[in-house]
Amino acid sequence: MSIWSRGDRTGRVEEALLMLKGQRIIDGLEIRAAEPKPYRVRVPAGIVHMDEDEASMFALGAVVGTFGEVARGPR
Repeated sequence: MSIWSRGDRTGRVEEALLMLKGQRIIDGLEIRAAEPKPYRVRVPAGIVHMDEDEASMFALGAVVGTFGEVARGPR
């Protein structure tokens, strides 16, 4: 079973960012597919423009930073 509704990498990156927005980890998201850095992620510091690789690493870091302590459990 997969949590992704789209099987391609682009779709998974977009879904990951949408999940971050849904969890209110990021403040906003805009995707402009025709541009070299199509992902516009709004965070408290401003809007960050990212390509697909940067967006995937950002999503991973945001999830680990937010939920990492929960995943580790009590020490």
